[in-house]
Amino acid sequence: LSHIQRASWSSSGAGGVLRSFSSASSSPSGMSKGEETSPSTTSPQAISPDQNSSDHIIPSILELSKAKLSTLVVSTASFGFLAAGGPISWPTLAACCAGTALCSSSASTWNQIFEVERDTKMKRTAHRPLVKGTISPANAKLLGTMTGVTGGTVLLYGTDPITAMLGVGNIALYSGLYTYLKPRSEINTWVGAVVGAIPPVMGWTAAGGSP
Repeated sequence: LSHIQRASWSSSGAGGVLRSFSSASSSPSGMSKGEETSPSTTSPQAISPDQNSSDHIIPSILELSKAKLSTLVVSTASFGFLAAGGPISWPTLAACCAGTALCSSSASTWNQIFEVERDTKMKRTAHRPLVKGTISPANAKLLGTMTGVTGGTVLLYGTDPITAMLGVGNIALYSGLYTYLKPRSEINTWVGAVVGAIPPVMGWTAAGGSP
């Protein structure tokens, strides 16, 4: 009988030890359930690891600026400049190309800022920086503003006021009217055609051609 009692105690005791160990290991650092679920008062606000990471800044800027499209826009402006004929002023041509590129970057950036809600719903645009969160809306707005102001300034002082007005006006036309009309009316395609036709005119006026 004494032997049976000792065996029974050993079994129950071992089980109790195992249960106690299992209970302690189920919560990190041996904390009780109440301690485990208690929020920390010193934890920092959660920030997306991708947002504004230095590894993503340059690709995000290029994507917001639609670098490939902007390159085509600059090429049409330079063709317009050369089509004007006469002696070529290389500093003026450089200013025309640089200012046009910056204005195109600004227009594309603001377009994506205004369209971010729609971009989240389409597979084609789901990779864009604002949708993925690789750049913050505040930094995107800063990029759109700085490129627009700088582009207009370069065109104003490097070419002439008419070219500068066309560049800044095209930012408003593309990111404003075109973007607004896109989901509402097919007239947006006509607005887009005007947007695409303006850069060659900018090159022409920058070279001294009459508008």
